[in-house]
Amino acid sequence: MNEFSFFACNENIIDEGQTEFTHRLHKEYCHSHSDKSVCRRHTHAGSVSGSHRRNAELDNMAADNCNGNRENYGSINDQGPNCETPPRDDHFHAEGTTGKPPLKRVASIYTPYMEDRLRRRLKFFFMGPDEKFRARRKCPWKLLIQIVKIILITVQLIQFGFTRSSFVEYVHRTGVALKHLYLMEWQSTYETMPYPSSSGPYAVYNIVSLEKHIKFVFDIHKKTDTFAIGSLRLPKDENGTQRSILMCLTEYKNGTIFDNDTYSIDPKISKHCVLLDNDVSQYLNLIDYDRLLILELEFSLKAYRLEMNQRQNPPQCFNVNVTITFDDSNKDGQMLVSLDAPLSEFRCKGDFFNEEAAEAAKNWLIVLDSMIIFLTCVSCILCLRSLWRGEKLKRATVTFFKKRYGKMLSFSDRMEFLNLWYVTIIINDVMTVVGSALKLQLETRNLKSSSNNYDMCAIMLGTGTLLAWLGVLRYIGFFKTFNIVILTLKRAAPNMVRFLVCALILYAGFMFCGWVVIGPYHIKFHSLSSSSECLFALINGDDMFVTFSATVTNNDFIWYYSRIYLYLFISLFIYAVLNLFMALVMETYETIKEYYEHGFPKSELFQYIDECKDTPQSSLYRKEDSSCNPMSILFGFCCCWKRKKHKGTMNEYSNLIRDF
Repeated sequence: MNEFSFFACNENIIDEGQTEFTHRLHKEYCHSHSDKSVCRRHTHAGSVSGSHRRNAELDNMAADNCNGNRENYGSINDQGPNCETPPRDDHFHAEGTTGKPPLKRVASIYTPYMEDRLRRRLKFFFMGPDEKFRARRKCPWKLLIQIVKIILITVQLIQFGFTRSSFVEYVHRTGVALKHLYLMEWQSTYETMPYPSSSGPYAVYNIVSLEKHIKFVFDIHKKTDTFAIGSLRLPKDENGTQRSILMCLTEYKNGTIFDNDTYSIDPKISKHCVLLDNDVSQYLNLIDYDRLLILELEFSLKAYRLEMNQRQNPPQCFNVNVTITFDDSNKDGQMLVSLDAPLSEFRCKGDFFNEEAAEAAKNWLIVLDSMIIFLTCVSCILCLRSLWRGEKLKRATVTFFKKRYGKMLSFSDRMEFLNLWYVTIIINDVMTVVGSALKLQLETRNLKSSSNNYDMCAIMLGTGTLLAWLGVLRYIGFFKTFNIVILTLKRAAPNMVRFLVCALILYAGFMFCGWVVIGPYHIKFHSLSSSSECLFALINGDDMFVTFSATVTNNDFIWYYSRIYLYLFISLFIYAVLNLFMALVMETYETIKEYYEHGFPKSELFQYIDECKDTPQSSLYRKEDSSCNPMSILFGFCCCWKRKKHKGTMNEYSNLIRDF
């Protein structure tokens, strides 16, 4: 009879029909016993219809409970039915459920022991890490891994932050140096923040100034090796000849304006480039300024970087592709001048007399990154395992409520089994693995050092670390006094979303109106994005007077319209919308405080779980534990010994068949 262990019965009892299950038990038992009288005692139950047999079995079990035979069918927490008075169907009548009809039990194959075990499984599932440790005496691996992971990825992020900041600063300062070298009359005032602007745009306004700028760039380019302070060098070809400047003209295919107010323009755009030699004037005389849209000067430089903060690493070599643009695409008489100098790393060879320190530093970073990748992979596997267990328990619970109480579990109760904290941890694990892999490639220089690569690595590591620190709130939430922020946001979220949808519709109307009407005359409304940023800043009370005074126009109607527009937006959003939003959150906060004092309302699922009175110190959690140690799974050890240990355990089904 040992084959009919509790685990065999419990795994199949929900998926099979109760008639087939009872017939299977009887058939297997008759094959394994020679006493035919026992089979005959149970055969009568198999000859009747399925519903009659089900009712007869439940009546026999209830009668045995009344006669004192509770060791076969009794619940761990159930004191047995009252044989003198009929049972009441008030199983789920509890605080917070007034107005809802109580759940009524229907006949099913579920026994009191099975219900108790399901309650314990559910109660254990919603326990905190400390309670789970007391219940099963197992090391909280997920918690320990999260703590170690947060420490390591924070150390990794700080180290990467210094490296990336140094690289970005190098790129920025190299660009500033090139502007001072190659742009005539460039001043430091052009390097300030765009708002509030301390000077006008850097531009040329006549042909003479344009030709002077081009000749200036050409002359400085030839003297770069001896003129530049930094490690900038001109690249040379195989013959040792310096490469000259490439001038590219983007212009209309045909564009001529005649004196009699007529014109002949072909709007098709063409681009052609010429290599400048010693005589630049001959190329400048060929420019047709009626057709010219954009003039570009392109040349390359080499730069060598040895960082003082990381002198144990060999220097980096970069190709600097410089492009100086003279833009007159609007044909408004103002030709804006800009310089762009992206860097791309290339491999260079040389003698570096600190190779041992460089190798040691690189090995330390490789070990750190590899350890983080391993821990995040383990964390991701454990969280996926927990999500899968939650999904299996949800299916078992939904089936139980459907068969035992004849109703479906509510959507909110089903969503309780999906732990969004685990989903957050999985996302941050994936991003941390990708970011650590990119960082590892950058540090070993298998991936070129460039702004794009550093930015992508920073996005992955930064967002992953953000989500990892947000995951700490899950563990703080197990302490009731620290959980009020999470509960308030969780409960207020649906109302906040509905409120924000209506507010965003109104906000979008003001944004489009401000961009179209005020945009041409106001620096803060020049584009849709800047209009949205300006309005959002106004909601938070930022820079109001400057927003009013920055409207530059001689049109009185536009000036007065801008005042009415700003007064209306500020009054509506600050005094009405923002205060209503805060009131919505405060109302939820007061509700949560009241719940702390008088108790939280409980759904049917948690009312059912609360019927389990087994504390985490109860040995029943350990006796019914058939799970494997996650570390043994990760390292490939077999844990089938636990299943063998529970295979011959006596339970109510083995006792039930033995009594037949």
